[in-house]
Amino acid sequence: MASIGDTAARNVRVERARRRWRQADLAEKLGWSLTKVSDLETGKRRITADQLVELCTAFEITLARLLEDADAGDLDRLGLNSPRRP
Repeated sequence: MASIGDTAARNVRVERARRRWRQADLAEKLGWSLTKVSDLETGKRRITADQLVELCTAFEITLARLLEDADAGDLDRLGLNSPRRP
């Protein structure tokens, strides 16, 4: 099972591609270097909590969407799964 960081990196690539943005486009939106975006997408750089917020803002998506398909247990621990019935 992929780590939550790996899932986020993959979903950044997917979301960027879905919008037909180049890495340079995302880097410009975020005020990051192209190397930083590339390293993040390839897993050479880990995504910080602050960067998750920046990425969600740039893509105009929720954190739950950015972490879509992550391990259900990890999402549950973060409170991102659907609430359970009592």
